[in-house]
Amino acid sequence: MIRYELIAPVGELLRRHATERPEKTAFEDAHGASITYAELYKKSAALAVALQSYGLDTDDRIAILLPNSVDWVVSCMAITRADGVSVPISHDAVEGEIRYRLEDAACKAIIVSTHHLPL
Repeated sequence: MIRYELIAPVGELLRRHATERPEKTAFEDAHGASITYAELYKKSAALAVALQSYGLDTDDRIAILLPNSVDWVVSCMAITRADGVSVPISHDAVEGEIRYRLEDAACKAIIVSTHHLPL
């Protein structure tokens, strides 16, 4: 049996979870940081709006150069909600690998940690 109510855009699925279980943990990272569904819904919406305000269009590629973390999940959800395409890059990648991924995917933007900001 196909449950058609589960087939929806990411933003709609997040909204449903935020409404039905706002205080439930959506994600917890290895460092103990966590985010509820309500927080994930709000933060990913705010970042999606910010990305669009910078002129990013549908299907633009946006790199994520963050450690595995709550911020990574928020970024990924926001890019999807902004109709962009996520290009994950390992936070452990060296400069040459990072440059290659950015150029190969023709990324228009990058969400980056302060660790890699000097690059």
